[in-house]
Amino acid sequence: MVKKGVQRILLCGFMGCGKTSVGQALAFRLKWDFLDTDAMIEKRQGISIPEIFAQQGEEAFRKMEEETACSLGKRKNTVISTGGGFLMREQTLQALRENGGGFESVVLLDCSFETCYQRIKNSDRPLVRNNTKEQLEQIFLQRQQRYREAADVVVSNEGIVSQTVEAILKEVPIL
Repeated sequence: MVKKGVQRILLCGFMGCGKTSVGQALAFRLKWDFLDTDAMIEKRQGISIPEIFAQQGEEAFRKMEEETACSLGKRKNTVISTGGGFLMREQTLQALRENGGGFESVVLLDCSFETCYQRIKNSDRPLVRNNTKEQLEQIFLQRQQRYREAADVVVSNEGIVSQTVEAILKEVPIL
């Protein structure tokens, strides 16, 4: 259920579902700020996500996501694009909810695995580099339930970004 008076919209979903492109378009449409949690982590660490995975490992990166979730609660009028694994740890979701003050809406951008795969297959993302298509599909399936549990709203993003933005605006009551 979506709360009244949303001041933050957090986009979640698998890699390649369109969180960044939809997030930027939604923020522009609302005249809100746009944040990308992966970009925030890269800026804070001074290195790329693939370098963080290589040098410090996935567990260290997930802890960085949790710390980022704690810092998001202070933001107002912001669309936030999360990394594909951002909501996988209970601690990160809990930090987000506890620090958000109840003014956020979590929106799952829903896409088929095939759509996501076509968008990410040539990327340098650690999970893409280190897994076969079949393994990625298993990760996709494992994460889907978690995304749905965390989401207040589920919106398809198989088509045009502007249509997805309008669908979100119909579902989320903006303050």
